[in-house]
Amino acid sequence: MSSSIDYSGKVVIITGSSSGIGQAAAILFAKSGASVTIHGRSEDGIKKTTDLILQAGIPKEMIHSVKGSVTDSKVQKALIDETVSKFGKIDVLINNAGGSVDSRDQRTMEALDYCLDVNLKAPIALTELAIPHLEKTKGNIVNVSSIAAIKTSPTMPFYGIAKAGLDHFARNYAAILAPKGVRINNLNPGATDTAIFSRAGIPDEMIAKMKQHYTDLIPFHRWGTSEEMGEFLIFMASEKASYMTGQTISVDGGILIHSPSIKFD
Repeated sequence: MSSSIDYSGKVVIITGSSSGIGQAAAILFAKSGASVTIHGRSEDGIKKTTDLILQAGIPKEMIHSVKGSVTDSKVQKALIDETVSKFGKIDVLINNAGGSVDSRDQRTMEALDYCLDVNLKAPIALTELAIPHLEKTKGNIVNVSSIAAIKTSPTMPFYGIAKAGLDHFARNYAAILAPKGVRINNLNPGATDTAIFSRAGIPDEMIAKMKQHYTDLIPFHRWGTSEEMGEFLIFMASEKASYMTGQTISVDGGILIHSPSIKFD
């Protein structure tokens, strides 16, 4: 993994960076010169991300970690306050932590609460805490949304509904924050090879079927990688994207433009 964008002297917070897209992004930002605050619920996951960054030759003084649920207000406060006290400022907030409830039944009110708390309320709360710091650095926010915000998903409806809220949050806050010189955009990944389905309690054989089903629908006929999404986050949070705000960018192998073609003999 390499990026041509220089983040030397920048400070980046990435929630949900103990695995998947967040982990790939944390490694990329660190390799690009940024000081990073990584976060997750799993001690092992945080250690794995830390080890991968250290293996890339980055000094451990450039890494801070916060453990706990992103929905916990104490953890949210710690993410912001500890980053500022350790690194002196915040340049970029990546609201990446997300997911669906660990249950076969995705349409309970508990599932709705969980999806809204993790995918929508936590990013809003963290953004509000980060704004005073981002105003000072003319920094920016990137939320990791999903094409589920745009394309219906009968298996995980509340996840998509919450991500649709996250997309409209970005548009509204872009209008609020633009006068302060702060940008906010969303990356909407398509099918990406992460642990999201297994973490949602979906059995392995069902995951294999789902993967094949999606692979058949994706014009590129493959799933995206966490590294590909990480590279896009690096770009969106950089000065190269300095004129973009309030946008939702789908990086999905073409699944949103997939149109079943008629098979003629």
